[in-house]
Amino acid sequence: MTEKNNALLNGESVLLITGGAKGITAQCAIRLAEAAACKFILLGRSPLQAEEPAWAWGVESQEDLQKKAAAAFLEKGEKVTPKELQRAVKQVLSSREISATLKAITELGGQARYISADVTDAKSCAPLIEAAEQELGAITGVIHGAGNLADKLIEKKTEQDYDLVVNTKVKGLATVMQVVDPAKLEFLVLFSSVAGFFGNAGQADYAVANEVLNQSARLLKKSLPNCRVLAINWGPWDSGMVSPQLKKVFEERHIPLIQTDEGVETLVAELSGTARSIPQVVVGSPIFAENEIAVVKDNPMVIQRRITLAENPFALDHCIGPNPVLPATCASAWLINACEAANPGWKFQRMEDFKVLKGITFGEGEQAYDLKLDQLASSGDNLRSFEVVVTSTNEKGRTLFHYSGQVDLVKTPLETPNHPEILALAHNEKTFRDGQPSYADGTFFHGPAFQGIQKVAIVDELKVVTRVFLPEMPRMAQGQFPADATNPYINDAIVQSMLFWSQEVYDAPCLPSRLHEWIQYRSIPFGQAIWAVLTIVSHNDHAISGDILVVDDDGNTFFQFKGLEGTVSKQLSRFIGRKAV
Repeated sequence: MTEKNNALLNGESVLLITGGAKGITAQCAIRLAEAAACKFILLGRSPLQAEEPAWAWGVESQEDLQKKAAAAFLEKGEKVTPKELQRAVKQVLSSREISATLKAITELGGQARYISADVTDAKSCAPLIEAAEQELGAITGVIHGAGNLADKLIEKKTEQDYDLVVNTKVKGLATVMQVVDPAKLEFLVLFSSVAGFFGNAGQADYAVANEVLNQSARLLKKSLPNCRVLAINWGPWDSGMVSPQLKKVFEERHIPLIQTDEGVETLVAELSGTARSIPQVVVGSPIFAENEIAVVKDNPMVIQRRITLAENPFALDHCIGPNPVLPATCASAWLINACEAANPGWKFQRMEDFKVLKGITFGEGEQAYDLKLDQLASSGDNLRSFEVVVTSTNEKGRTLFHYSGQVDLVKTPLETPNHPEILALAHNEKTFRDGQPSYADGTFFHGPAFQGIQKVAIVDELKVVTRVFLPEMPRMAQGQFPADATNPYINDAIVQSMLFWSQEVYDAPCLPSRLHEWIQYRSIPFGQAIWAVLTIVSHNDHAISGDILVVDDDGNTFFQFKGLEGTVSKQLSRFIGRKAV
C-alpha cells in the first residue's frame, strides 16, 4: 500500500520515536516507512545484542530457547535462577524483534538507527541522539510512545511503582523537549491513554501520567504554533502492553480492543490529514465495563459543584446591567457534559424540555450547586435518557431550582441531514447588514467572548438569518463550562438572533427561558463559520417562540432548536437595547 507523500511525512523527515523498536511503536514506524520512506531514531531501554549466544542459533520458540539456555548454562557449570534464565531468553527475543524492525524499515526504503537508553535520563540520551542526528539529519517529528505499567489498587502502590509509571511518560517528554530543536519540529504526537481521560481501577498512576501528557499537549500547542501537536488517548490495543491474561479480562468484560492495523492506520491518518483544532483525541473504547457506571436506573447520581466568577472569566462578557449571568447555553452544556462524563462512550444527541427556572447570577465568593442525574427507561441498546436538575440551597435552607432538562445519549449518531434550501437565503447578500455594530449600539449586551454574529438579516417578517463565527477561545477562558459535547459560546451567539428580532419588532429585549427540543448532529468547533436561520412560530409582547436551523456552507446540519422560547421584558430595556447605551 502506498500513499502520496504529505507535508509532514516525506523521505527527508527524521522521526524520533520513544518506546523502542518493539511492539506498537515498532509497527507504527514500519507503517510510516511504507508511507513515506522516512528516517527514524528509535529510542528504547532494551539493549541490542551485537551477536546472539551460541545456544540461541537456529532456535525459534521461547520454550526451546529456555531449554537450550538451561542446557548451555549447565554445561558451563553455571548456576542460574529461573528469573536469570528468563532474562537471558527475553534478551534474545527482544534483540530479534528490534533487528526485525530495523530490517523492515530498511526494506521499505527508510533508514533507522536504534538507541538503547533510558528516556527519563536526558543527560545520557542527549549525546546519543545528537550523534544520530549528525548521521540522519535534524529531527522533524516526534512520537513519544514510551510507557510502563504497575497495575494495582492505590493502597497497594509504592513510590517505586509511581516513579516507574509516571517518570517514563512525564520525564520522558521532558527529555524529548530538551534533546530536539522545537523550531524544527513539524509534529509532536504523544501516546496517551483513555485511562487518563476516563480513569481506570488499579491505574491511578498511569491515569496521572497520561493526563499530564494531555495537558502538556495543550500547552505545547500554544508555544509551538507551527508544529502539529496531538495527544492520542488510545483505548486498549490487541498488542503491546495488553498481555494474553489482560486480553482475556477485556473479552470477559466485552471491551473491544484496537486491532494493530487499525490503530496504526489511525496514526498515519492523523499525520496525513488536516490538522485538528484541538490537541487531544480519544481513539477506541473506555477500559471499564458498562455495568461499572455509577448512574443506572433507580440509582441517581448527584454531582456537587462550586462556581466562582474568578474561575469563569467569560461571564464578565455576559453581564445584564452590572451582574455577570451564566448563559443558558452554558447551563445546557453543563447538563449534557455531566451525562457524557457519567457514560463514557456515549454521545449527546437530543435534549428535551430544557428550562431556565432561576438563572445563575455570579456574586462574590463561591456558590454551591447540586446536579442530579436520574436515568429514565431507555429503549434499545443505542439510547440512554436522563432527567437532569440543577439546584442550590439558600441561606434559609430552601431548595432553589435553576435548570432542568432531559438528555438523550446514543452510541451511534444520527446521519447528518442536508438543507440546501437554506443556502439560497444565506447568499442573498443584499438583505444583510453588518452584525458587529449591534454589539456597540446596545442591541446585544454581549462582550467579546460571545460576539459571534458577523452578518444579520430579517429576510421576511418571521425569519432571521445570521452568519456566526467565533475564533478559538483559550481553554482557561472557558472555565468550568468548556466546549466539549457542545459549544455553548457559539450556541449563545446563534440564540442572539431572537434577541435581535424582538428588539426590531417589539423594541424590547428577549431572553431564552425554555427549549422544547434540541437535536444535535455534530458540535460546532471554534473557527467554523455557520449559517443560522431563526423562524418565528408565535409571538406577542410577552413571549416569543421559534425554531433555529444551523448549517455549514454546504447546507450540512449542525443542529436544530425546536420550540425555543424567550421572555420579552420591557423592564430590561434599561440594560439591553439601543436606548440603554
